[in-house]
Amino acid sequence: MVPYNNVGYFLRLGWLVLMAHIVQSVKVKVAVYEHAVISHQNANGSFTRAEAFEFMKNNLHFIDTIADEASKQGARIVIFPEYGITGFYHTRDSMIPFLENIPDGSLVWNPCEEPERFNNTKVLKVLSCRAKTSGIYIVANMGDIKPCSKATDKSCPVDGRYQFNTNVVFDDNGRLIARYHKRNMFDETPLFDPAPNNEFVFFTTDFGRFGTVVCFDLLHENPTQTLIEQYGIRNLLVTSAWNVFYPFVLPVQMYAGISINNITIAVSNARSYDQKMAGSGIYGNEVEVSSNMDVENSEGELLVKEIDTFDNMDITINQKEPSLQGFGVIAANDFAQYMNSSISGLYIFGMNMSLVMLTGDSGWAFTCYEKVCCAVEYDFNVKNETELFVLSALDYFMLSPGYIHMQFCAIHICATNETASCGRPVDKASSTFSYVKLQGFFNPGVVFPFLSTSSDGQHHTMELNKYNFSRSKAIIESDAFDKPMLAIVVFNSVSAEYEQSNSDASSEAEHSLPSKSFHFMCISYVISCCFI
Repeated sequence: MVPYNNVGYFLRLGWLVLMAHIVQSVKVKVAVYEHAVISHQNANGSFTRAEAFEFMKNNLHFIDTIADEASKQGARIVIFPEYGITGFYHTRDSMIPFLENIPDGSLVWNPCEEPERFNNTKVLKVLSCRAKTSGIYIVANMGDIKPCSKATDKSCPVDGRYQFNTNVVFDDNGRLIARYHKRNMFDETPLFDPAPNNEFVFFTTDFGRFGTVVCFDLLHENPTQTLIEQYGIRNLLVTSAWNVFYPFVLPVQMYAGISINNITIAVSNARSYDQKMAGSGIYGNEVEVSSNMDVENSEGELLVKEIDTFDNMDITINQKEPSLQGFGVIAANDFAQYMNSSISGLYIFGMNMSLVMLTGDSGWAFTCYEKVCCAVEYDFNVKNETELFVLSALDYFMLSPGYIHMQFCAIHICATNETASCGRPVDKASSTFSYVKLQGFFNPGVVFPFLSTSSDGQHHTMELNKYNFSRSKAIIESDAFDKPMLAIVVFNSVSAEYEQSNSDASSEAEHSLPSKSFHFMCISYVISCCFI
């Protein structure tokens, strides 16, 4: 029996536990709109400010209409895509009249109610008024311009101005509450400048805390992983203009992979035939909904879904990580036998990879490329003999069109039954796996699972509840796949901190073993010693 003087304590404790549960389990509807972006036919020409705004009204019209529709469907917040207002194909100079000098979100300002407070803010006013009229939070992407001087800012561009790819957030009263400048650029310089410093932007609502980033930021430690791991942000709202790269990495693969560790993510991707862009989605706890990947479809698509928002720093991102066993039953000489059968392949942007065929109905396969080694155990349930599946390894330091050191291990179908086709686009498969375990051996970084099924009417599901994933061991394992899989990928974005330390130690590396030999020895040792 609880002593009387402790009853109040336990009642208060129970109330706090109840409130903590409520905070951690807020349900809210969010919306993303995949907009078929309208771009000016002469985007690299010369415009007056009036002409630029008149053109942007073509895209703003959709924001006006869709925000109202999303609100009517019960959504509290709606996201629109990257370049969804300005359109594509501008030059740095032709973009100037499309830009606005956007104040920081910490400034208390409602553009709809105070439109004359700042000059040249017509786009901000339109967004603000729509958010207020529809009673919905709006996340949109536009261009910000900031004058600067080399005399006081060494990072200032030579033309004396920053041009930032920018997310803006308005609350349901129309107040500007957040502004984020994109840090990690992809094929957009010198049109836009990367933010000189990392920005970690998030905002609080009565239904949770949300962070916002732009497209290519998702694959980098900063700002995305820092928002999650250091700031406790569990809900990400993303504007994107991501290309469709079959068979991997698809936009929806990336979004779903980031959601795997108790993260809710809502992404609005641009739709564009010329740019080969499509694929928006909402992913989270028991939630998986996405648009179709048909880049030839010129119709926009609105997705509305109820999600759980997690708003407690105590929720660990590794809460769901299972205890998976690594490869510990294969002898080192078996590994050498498989690795010797690897052949070279080629993926997009001229990225070289090594690959090995998955032969027979079941088996093991291994391959290495540069500093990456991959291992897989597989068992086909149904194997279409006309289809070729391979295990591929890639280790690529990309400087252009975007800066990233990516590594991955992938099981994927080839375009034909010839190995020369294994890096070419393909979106359909018919073979199914009854069991798969894929493990990558990478440099330190942020590891994601990127999976997708074969195309079904230009839709792909990510099978989020059909596999286990260990980020710390870079393992995907499943005996529950019941659909044909297009690709199963363990993807690693090598950390900038590791890159820096590795660069500093380059003189020592000259006396070390070649990277492939080193990884061969390490993994052979791991396998022979029953790595777990």
